[in-house]
Amino acid sequence: MFLKNLKELSIQISDSCKRHNRSPLEISLIGVSKTKPLDNVTKAYDAGLRQFGENFVEEFVEKESSFHPDDLAYHFIGRLPRKKVRKVVGKANLIHTVNSIELANKINLVAEEKNIIQAVLIQVNQGLESSKSGVHPDDVLSLAKEMHTLSSIQLLGLMSIPPFDQPAKPYFADLRHLRDEIFKTLDIPLPFLSMGMSADFDDAISEGATHIRIGTAIFGKRN
Repeated sequence: MFLKNLKELSIQISDSCKRHNRSPLEISLIGVSKTKPLDNVTKAYDAGLRQFGENFVEEFVEKESSFHPDDLAYHFIGRLPRKKVRKVVGKANLIHTVNSIELANKINLVAEEKNIIQAVLIQVNQGLESSKSGVHPDDVLSLAKEMHTLSSIQLLGLMSIPPFDQPAKPYFADLRHLRDEIFKTLDIPLPFLSMGMSADFDDAISEGATHIRIGTAIFGKRN
């Protein structure tokens, strides 16, 4: 199942890149394994998947501590409470969901204690949805400026989950423009755009996505 799904995804990503003048090497495929058993992670790994995204801290800790070959990268892509930061920093290859300077400061403090640099993204709540975390689009520039002064985190880009009941492509374009505005205004290069899921990753690739987060197309429907 996983080998077949990953082969089909690889073909779809390659086709999408050809249509939009991108290289497949620019796209990181993150398998969203939240709520799926560890057995699914190990089987997907055996089928060739090397990057996995987890939404819940305790589930992330359980999987990361149980199965972590050297070439496997875990991403944290869910809401991260400040009181649980210590469980994730240094274990996540990339934290996608920084949504406040308070959270950034806590990540920076823990990373400093561990003598590491933690890679992070700012999550943007483009649809201003109460059900989703993220920074108001108008506040991203100031947050990026503050985070750039922190010595033990590396801000690498932006992440977003557009409203599910609206076309995603305009939101992806807006996120890219916001990233470009940060670079133009603050001279902070942000190479990563984490956007696009199973139903809309072609539009995300067309608008510059570097990390696409795919759950259903790899693992089937969520438990």
